Amino acid sequence: MCICFILIVGVSAFLSNFRFMAFGKDSPATVADEKYQVSSKKISLEDAIRIAVEKNPQLQSTRDQIDAAIGELRQSRLYPNPVLELLAEEIPDNEIGLNQSQNLVAVTQPIITGGKRGLGIKVSEKSKEKNEFERDTVLLEVMANTKKAFYKVVGDQEGLVIARKVEEIAKGIYASEKLRFEAGEVAITNVLRAEVELSMAKNSVFHAEGVLQNSIKELQTVMGIPEDVIDGVTGNLLSKPGALALHELELQMSDNQPSLKASKKNIEVADTQLMLEKRQVIPDITVSAGYKRLSAENIDTVQLGVEIPAPFFNRNQGNIQKGKALAKKAKSENLSVYNELLFQLRRNFNSFNIERKRVMEYREKILPKADEALTLITRGYREGEFDYIDLLDAQRTWAETRISYVESLKNLNLIIADIERLAVTKIREQ
Repeated sequence: MCICFILIVGVSAFLSNFRFMAFGKDSPATVADEKYQVSSKKISLEDAIRIAVEKNPQLQSTRDQIDAAIGELRQSRLYPNPVLELLAEEIPDNEIGLNQSQNLVAVTQPIITGGKRGLGIKVSEKSKEKNEFERDTVLLEVMANTKKAFYKVVGDQEGLVIARKVEEIAKGIYASEKLRFEAGEVAITNVLRAEVELSMAKNSVFHAEGVLQNSIKELQTVMGIPEDVIDGVTGNLLSKPGALALHELELQMSDNQPSLKASKKNIEVADTQLMLEKRQVIPDITVSAGYKRLSAENIDTVQLGVEIPAPFFNRNQGNIQKGKALAKKAKSENLSVYNELLFQLRRNFNSFNIERKRVMEYREKILPKADEALTLITRGYREGEFDYIDLLDAQRTWAETRISYVESLKNLNLIIADIERLAVTKIREQ
């Protein structure tokens, strides 16, 4: 088994590691300068992931959400502004002005007590961290979806190669049967059947070309560049992945899966918010200081004040009840997320083992025998040992086994992409 684990300790570490893998040591600005020179050429898996990370709109949306959370955190750290009060009292009605009135200039400052400001900042900090884990979750999904779309294109490219190979074989058989008919060796029905087989082979090529174009469009959409033109991809499907250990994958998932971390962080947010709601029973105080001029008496005075609301009744019971319910809900969601991830991982693990065995069976037994059978029967057909029906059966068997092998290989790689996303790991060839 050869597994390279990607340890995600935190958001920044994860992104910095990923950016290093995707972009190298240079900043993404270098990528932006080179970006999207993908028209009319084939791209690699690394190119596809790099473009998807930068252009996928869903991923960009999560980045915007983090920017909003940063703004919310900044706002929570700001203290309320003081209030400037200007007041003129007892102005005589026969002399409008400030000469005979009592004039007050005061500054009032609300003071947040009970640690409520600190708790508010903590709520914003934890919300920001939760958003970062959610961004990482989307990042993993975008990478996995890009890989899966890429593997489909690789598989469909190979399917097109097989279809063209079958067409080439059918052309050869048709030409051979035509010559043999003209030499009087076979009936016209052999020529007609060979012609039908050739037409069916051409239709298979048309179908394979259409399937490939659809796969390319899907890849472009996942990458976030649906309007660009890509001719295809370069690369191969994994055909000999190493064996996996479910226990290790589950540990990796528990430790590193960002969606699980996001749901855990949501519990912290809810608990802190509940604590804040309970602290609301502690009233804030307001202090004030001012200068008052008694113009009629020609006296200057100073005023100081402290305002403390009397907490006779707790008027925040509703928000406390809401906070308790949200805290309980967050714990249930965390358990639900874990159970769903575990189910997906175990299901994909079983599928991986099944598909891996099928690929091995095809590669080691079925394909070599199908190749050998086609070679022998083709040679025997030319020497008159086998008839047209035998050759046709060998050709169909060869094509069907090739197509089935590619489909199995493609399924195996799609499963691998899901396991890598769930366990935040990298599966390599043996």
